[in-house]
Amino acid sequence: MIKVNRGPEPKNLVTIRISHLSRIRNLGRPPKSDDIYGYEIVAETLWKAQHHKCCYCEHRIVKSYNDVEHYRPKTNADRSPGCNLKHGYWWLAYTWENLLFACPSCNRSHKRSFFPLENGSSSLIAESLPPSNEIPLLIDPGSSINPVEHIKFVFENQHWCAKARNESTFGEKSIEIYGLNHQDLKELRKDHYETILKPQIDAINIALSDNDMMALKKEFRRALDMLTPRNAFVCFNYDVFSEKILELQKITDLLQLPWPNPDQI
Repeated sequence: MIKVNRGPEPKNLVTIRISHLSRIRNLGRPPKSDDIYGYEIVAETLWKAQHHKCCYCEHRIVKSYNDVEHYRPKTNADRSPGCNLKHGYWWLAYTWENLLFACPSCNRSHKRSFFPLENGSSSLIAESLPPSNEIPLLIDPGSSINPVEHIKFVFENQHWCAKARNESTFGEKSIEIYGLNHQDLKELRKDHYETILKPQIDAINIALSDNDMMALKKEFRRALDMLTPRNAFVCFNYDVFSEKILELQKITDLLQLPWPNPDQI
């Protein structure tokens, strides 16, 4: 997971929000899931802003899935361990800052209505704006929090697995709820490593061993480019390169090309 830059709010969402929230407020009861619709109009905008990737697992997805995800769930929310209230955030269902594009696995199979809060924090009440006294334990990739500072990838049991960086509680809970270690995703990362990352690492290490500065600079720049948002699995790329590129500090010194820290991804 990396930070998501949604860009400016689409004008059509403003119109949708005004009309649909008015309709929902007039229901005279808490809305059900079928009562909240129309926000899907921004699916393509979000999909493009996220470089055609899921906001959570960074796997490339096709637009036809059309899963516009609500960071704060729209009709009911499981806030344990921090709060027992179950109401959803229906009034934020059309709020640009609450919308993301997610793959079916992350959204439908794993996150669903989970929205854990830290012990001692209070849930928002209807019509109130975040954050107030809420302290969510899930990382919002569209916020100012950089997920790479909280999530890392390590190789264990024949797979690259997501782990909490620096024992981050937010990283640990986000990995659990977003399902960042489900088997299919581990297989996809394994294939990405073997077909994309390992050949690049080998090219860098060979150029260094041969003392071929021209080739080393070319291949190292390619690795740096794989850390830009348009690529799949950027957070994963970062940790694999950081571990597997031999004498990384020596290379950066030779080329005068700094390797980024997690907060710079």
